[in-house]
Amino acid sequence: MIVAIKRRICVSIPIVNDPPNNDDLDSTLANIDRAIQKGADLIECRFDFLKDFGQIDQYLKILSRYKDQCIYTLRSLSDGGNFSNDHLKRINILKRLIEAKPLFVDIEYELISSDDEFADYIECSNSTILVSWHDFVKTPNQDELISLINKMRVFTPYLKIVTTAMNIDDSINILRLYQFVDNHVNLIAFAMGGAGSISRILCVITGDAPFTYASLETPIAPGQLSIDQMIAFKKLFESKLI
Repeated sequence: MIVAIKRRICVSIPIVNDPPNNDDLDSTLANIDRAIQKGADLIECRFDFLKDFGQIDQYLKILSRYKDQCIYTLRSLSDGGNFSNDHLKRINILKRLIEAKPLFVDIEYELISSDDEFADYIECSNSTILVSWHDFVKTPNQDELISLINKMRVFTPYLKIVTTAMNIDDSINILRLYQFVDNHVNLIAFAMGGAGSISRILCVITGDAPFTYASLETPIAPGQLSIDQMIAFKKLFESKLI
């Protein structure tokens, strides 16, 4: 399935059931609605913030009203998220997310490339996935990243590569990746950290990322800008003030 998305803003929203006896996700739904009202085009539902998955089917049913504009993500501790590194438990929950048929399900490259059975399951599910890869220490050289893109694209045309910028040059280098991908790849590439913030903005301007990420208010990733800041930059570019 080909999804037509260009230059959009995706707001990351933690899925939480606090207080523990609140099974209606009231605060989560309120945050999703606020993000949409502020101008978010897409919502990343971060399921790894859930403390209890006993009601996951109910939560998916509650969230189904938004699923056509949602990315479902279950990031493990080893990948910079909050979910345990329990491989089998993660696979089982990811399958539930895939069966819910959101716009995308985010799957880490290391996971899909190391589990042929899971990769086959995804292929047979006829779902659209976003294969992601993160480096929380550095920005690898361009040849390494291009090689990585060529490996990742085997699984899907929607790829997300996020590195860590130690300086502005790292942001420039991650943005140069867009010069080396063809029209069959929908690449989201930017860098984390303070020096990487500029790449989060420019990946949809000088690059050709279909969308970039923002927070509702408090960042949930290093260097992440808020939806208000992203909208302000978008308006400045559109009015050609910068």
